[in-house]
Amino acid sequence: MNAPRIRRRRLPLNAPRVRRGLTLAEVMVAMVLLTSVILALGAFTAKFAMASSQARLTINANELAGQKLDQVRTQPTYSSIDLLADSVKVTRDYTDFTVVTKVRHVGGTPADSMDYRIMSVAVTHPAMKKRVYKSTAVAAF
Repeated sequence: MNAPRIRRRRLPLNAPRVRRGLTLAEVMVAMVLLTSVILALGAFTAKFAMASSQARLTINANELAGQKLDQVRTQPTYSSIDLLADSVKVTRDYTDFTVVTKVRHVGGTPADSMDYRIMSVAVTHPAMKKRVYKSTAVAAF
């Protein structure tokens, strides 16, 4: 026994075809869009990492400068503040900072009406864009 023949229906030449899949142009446009988004995210990630690193360095430098200025409170005499002037390397969170402390005496002679010292601290690191600078005035006590 012969199997029945299935007749295919012929479509007219101008009938719309059923489309499956994407054309090459659509794939190319999608690839360009995807590539541009990935590149933009990469650039953002790099800038974010740099800003985060700068913020970490600045926070540590501010803390070091504040600690150095707080040493004034522990000095037993007014004249011993001059001993705080120095330049040292300090390691904080596995990072080396340079801390330069200067003390300047203003007045202090019997003819002057004022007597105070200005203590300034500058903290630097090669990777920091700006140095951290803090100062305070200490009156005679």
